[in-house]
Amino acid sequence: MEKGKQTYKLPEGWIWTTIGDVGIVQSGGTPSTRNKEFWGDEVSWITPADLSGYNEKYISKGNRSISKAGLDYSSAKLLPKGTILFSSRAPIGYTVIAKNGLATNQGFKNLIPTKSLNSEYVYYYFQTLKSKAEKVASGTTFLELSATKFSLLPFPLAPILEQQRIVSKIESLFSQLDQAEKGLLKAKQQLEVYKQALLKSAFEGKLTESWRNDNNPIVAKNLLQQIEEECMLLHKQEIVKWKDDVLRWEKGEIDKKPTRPSKPIIPEKPNNSHLSKLWKLPTGWEWTQLGLISFITKLAGFEYTKYVKYDYEGDLFVIKAENIGTNGFKKTDFSKIRSVSIDHLKRSALKGNELLIVFIGSGTGNVAVVPKDENYFLGPNVGMARPYSGINSKYLEYFFQSSIGKRILLVTAKAVAQPSLSMSTIRQSPIAITSFEEQNKIVEVIETKLTVLENIEKTINYNLEKVNVFRHSILKKAFLGKLISQNTQDETAIELLQKIKKEKSEYLKAQKALDKLKSKKKRQMEKKKTILEILESSEKPVTSKELWQLSVHHNDIETFYDELKEIYYRLSEVKENTKSFLTLKK
Repeated sequence: MEKGKQTYKLPEGWIWTTIGDVGIVQSGGTPSTRNKEFWGDEVSWITPADLSGYNEKYISKGNRSISKAGLDYSSAKLLPKGTILFSSRAPIGYTVIAKNGLATNQGFKNLIPTKSLNSEYVYYYFQTLKSKAEKVASGTTFLELSATKFSLLPFPLAPILEQQRIVSKIESLFSQLDQAEKGLLKAKQQLEVYKQALLKSAFEGKLTESWRNDNNPIVAKNLLQQIEEECMLLHKQEIVKWKDDVLRWEKGEIDKKPTRPSKPIIPEKPNNSHLSKLWKLPTGWEWTQLGLISFITKLAGFEYTKYVKYDYEGDLFVIKAENIGTNGFKKTDFSKIRSVSIDHLKRSALKGNELLIVFIGSGTGNVAVVPKDENYFLGPNVGMARPYSGINSKYLEYFFQSSIGKRILLVTAKAVAQPSLSMSTIRQSPIAITSFEEQNKIVEVIETKLTVLENIEKTINYNLEKVNVFRHSILKKAFLGKLISQNTQDETAIELLQKIKKEKSEYLKAQKALDKLKSKKKRQMEKKKTILEILESSEKPVTSKELWQLSVHHNDIETFYDELKEIYYRLSEVKENTKSFLTLKK
C-alpha cells in the first residue's frame, strides 16, 4: 500500500497518515524454550492464543511469562503500558491494550503510542483493520502481516481532543449495546431453562395428565410384555431360518456355514447410582431399560474400516459424533463415502428412526433420531438403538435430551482421558415408559411448544446479530468523522502529527541506549555455556563447582542439577586425591 494513501475523505482538521507515523511499531519474540532460565514469572508474555475468546479491552498477562534474562536474550521487547497489540498471524486482527508493561511473541505487530496519541482511539480503529491487514499480508500455510506492511496501513488521525470525544461516544454507545446483548443472552438462557422444565414435566407424566384422564390408555406393563414376546418370536424365527440355512450349507447350496443367531441381550440390572436418580411415575407408567425396548449396537467397526473412503462425490453420508448435538440431529458438514451400497452393509446401514448415542468424547450422552426414511452410514464413536414396535424414537430422544434423563444415561460414564460409555452401560440405562399412544401425545405436545421456543430463539439470534452490526456501524462512523460533531477550535491533526514525530524521535533515542545495554548483557550471557558444551570443549576434567560457575546455570543450582541428571549417562567421574572431577565418557 502506498504510504499515506487516502482511502476516503476525512473531516476538516483530520489527516490521513500511516500507523508507522503515529507511533513506534514493535514486533515480538520468543526466548529459547530449551533454556529454563529464560522462563519465569517476571515479565508477562502474550501470544495470539491468549486472545482467543478474550473480549476485554485491556490485558495484563497471558498463560505464560518469561524472565528478564529471556527478555534480554531474545527479540522480545518490553512494551510499555498503553501499547496496542495487533495479532499479525494465526489469526490476523486480534487487538488489545497492554494494561502494564509486557512482551509478546512474534505473532504480533504492536504500536507503542506517544504521549500525544490516545491508545483507546487506536484500539477502536484497529478493530476495523482486519480486512485491510489481510489484503496486504502474505504467506502460503497461513497469512502473516509484516512490520513494514503494518506500518504502511492508513491511519485517520483526528485532533487529540476529538480522539477523546470519539472514544467517549463509542464507549457510551457500546455500553448500551452491551446491556442489550446481556438481556438477549439472558433471554436465550431462560429458553433453555423453560425447555428443560417442559421435558421434566413430560417425563414425570404431568404434561399429559389431563389427556391421560380423558383417554385411559393401556398400562405400560402390557406394552413391555408385548415387546418381550415380539423379541422371543423374532429369535425363534431367526433360529428356524438358521437351521434351514445350515441344511442348505450341508447340501452345498451355500458356501459359508451360517452363524447361530445370538439370543437377545439382557442388560444388567440398574445399579444404586441409577436407582438414586429415578423419580415416582404416574399410575400406568413403568421403569424399564433402554436395552429391553430397543436393539442396541455399536455400528461401524469392520465395515467402517473396510468401506469408508471419504469423497464428496460419494453416495452415502457418514454420520459422526459432530452431527449429533445437544438439540438432536445436525444435518450439516457431512463427510461422504464412495461407492458403498446399502446392500453391502450388514450392520452399519441406517434407514431412519434409529436413536443415535455418542458414547465417547466431549459429546458423550448426546442423542439424535435419524430422520425418517433417510439412509446414512454410521461412523465411529456413535452407538445405535433401534426401537421395537410400540416405542416412539422421538420419545426416547427427548427423554435423554432432558437433564433428568441425560443424568441417568451418564451415571456410568467413565472419564479417564475423555468421557465414555459402553454399549452394555447404554443398554443398562433406565427409562420411564408409558403407552405408545401417550408417547405419541407427549412428542406432539413437546414439538408444538418447542416450535414456539425455536421461533423466539431465532428472533433473539437475529437481534444478537444486529447488535454486532450496530457495533461495526458505530466504528465505521467514528473513523469517517461522522459519529460526533467537530470543534473548529481544536488543534489540527497536522499540528498534532508534528508533536507525535518529535516524541517518537525522543523515544527511539532513549530506546537505542537501552538496546546497547541489552546487547552488552547478551554478550555476557553468550560466554556462558551448557554443562555439555563446557565438557565437550574442555581438554581436561572439570570440578562440579567450576562447571556450575561457568555454565548458564550459575544463578540457579536447581537447573544445574536438572541438566546433570539429563546427561549423567555420558559423564565419567575422575578422582584425584580428595577432589572429584567430571569429564565425558570416551
